Amino acid sequence: MKNEQKSTLIYGIIGIIIGYVSYLIRNNLLSLVLAIIVLYGMSEVLKRALKINEKFKWFWTYGGWIYLFVWFIVWTIFFNL
Repeated sequence: MKNEQKSTLIYGIIGIIIGYVSYLIRNNLLSLVLAIIVLYGMSEVLKRALKINEKFKWFWTYGGWIYLFVWFIVWTIFFNL
């Protein structure tokens, strides 16, 4: 599996987890801040784990936008239950 695919998959899974955690927080602004902090933090973790020497733009392209999309969908589904 290529690094691009690994990054996208990991960001998708983390998006689901953080979406549920954001629902448990029950504070919209704090949930958004948490999502953004985790997005940046995951790029640093993936740099070390996958041994990638790229800037944040690479992580945004290969998973970051998917992370935010999945996070928002999961958070919205739980929020409306």
